Amino acid sequence: MIKIDTTIIYSDREFDSKKEFKDYTISKVGISEETDPLRIYNFKLMEKYGDGFFYLIFDKPNKGVLNHIYQTYDEYERSIELRNNQKKVFESNNISYEVSEPYEIDDSVLTKEQYYNLHTANLIPLDIKINIDSFLLEIERYKDNFFRWGDKYKEYPRYAVPLINLNGKLNNDPECACYPLDRWNFLQTGLEDNAKNFTDFVFNMSHFEQNDILFETSFKEQTELMDFRSLKVLEPIKEYMVRSCIFKWHSMGHLLPHFDTWHPTKWLRLWGTTNPEKMKLRYKVCSYPFEGDEGIVDNKLSGLIEKYEIQENIEPGRLYLHDSLKWHDAFAFDDNVYQFFIALNVDSYDCIEKLKLC
Repeated sequence: MIKIDTTIIYSDREFDSKKEFKDYTISKVGISEETDPLRIYNFKLMEKYGDGFFYLIFDKPNKGVLNHIYQTYDEYERSIELRNNQKKVFESNNISYEVSEPYEIDDSVLTKEQYYNLHTANLIPLDIKINIDSFLLEIERYKDNFFRWGDKYKEYPRYAVPLINLNGKLNNDPECACYPLDRWNFLQTGLEDNAKNFTDFVFNMSHFEQNDILFETSFKEQTELMDFRSLKVLEPIKEYMVRSCIFKWHSMGHLLPHFDTWHPTKWLRLWGTTNPEKMKLRYKVCSYPFEGDEGIVDNKLSGLIEKYEIQENIEPGRLYLHDSLKWHDAFAFDDNVYQFFIALNVDSYDCIEKLKLC
């Protein structure tokens, strides 16, 4: 892949957020996605490969860096004249616009096409099945090693213990592998803990950036739980495993609608449960308007009224390829319900294709 970085600096204006920087730049310079030739070109590639290949990093108070990643040198070359013309527009408005030399990056990611070739359904059963009776006996010895999931919503009984974390130890306190990673990364900034700062932070990061932010692929060390006899069936995928946990939820434990990855993705998600009768995973079907009154959700993140459907015919202990890019939620209706929350790097692509049972 070919990457090029464009640094935009205002000498006479400061901004509080990425959104303010972006909105002002579009209105000031007149580079909307409908009229600016470079943005039109890039948006077509975003639609084809994934919008994460093109992103803006805001450096408060007055600098933004446009990151454009092209799949081929030919696609990059087609952007050169368009970028030179955009540079002239910026500079005519007395805005600094500096373009880097192109350079190659070698990150392992899946494009939209590759992702959807693999994910042909919400859940796809794999030829991996954990013996639940054996697992329950083994995990009982580690009942005191579970952490609460994250630092919020402690009224809901959600616990986790890592299979793969940063150092292979079970006595980390806190344990970042048992947090929502967007929340963990935000807490490391020291910013005031409020909705605005959190939103600004989350939408100003990319897994292509080389920094201290943790993503699923940052976690590579196996804990001693990986030595369970019941988990020997994970051998075909063990070399690909990244941040992975065992969840233990009690009645009322749940996750609100969310998604866990985006295009392009650097990881795959597998999921399974010990008790599918008491553990329900649902996926978004559509947004309002829709017929019927079952599965209606007021999604606070998207701001939409949505309809969700429960996944049926789940086998206890079976691992499934989980389309975590799709909006989903999850609920436990009993105590001591376990889930297998497993992430794999994308080098697992061919392996998972062979393990799919349908």
